[in-house]
Amino acid sequence: MKFCPCNFEDELEATKGKLREREDLEVIEERCLLYCGQCLMEPFALVNGKNIVTGKPEELYEKINQYVIEMRQGVVVK
Repeated sequence: MKFCPCNFEDELEATKGKLREREDLEVIEERCLLYCGQCLMEPFALVNGKNIVTGKPEELYEKINQYVIEMRQGVVVK
C-alpha cells in the first residue's frame, strides 16, 4: 500500500506504524500518488491501486484492514 508523506503526516504515523508491524502488508511512502489535493483534504492510502479514504485519520487502519480481508476473500473485484 502507498501513502503520500504529506497526507495528514503526523496524524497517520500511528496508522502507518500498525500497518508496518504486519508481515502480510508492505507500506510505501511515495511523494505523488496522482490524487492532487486529496492529501490536504482527507486521510487516504492506495491499496492495490484502490483509493481507500476516511473522514478521520484514526479510521483509516480499520478501513484498510477491512478492504484487505475482503480482497483475500474474493469479495473485492479489482
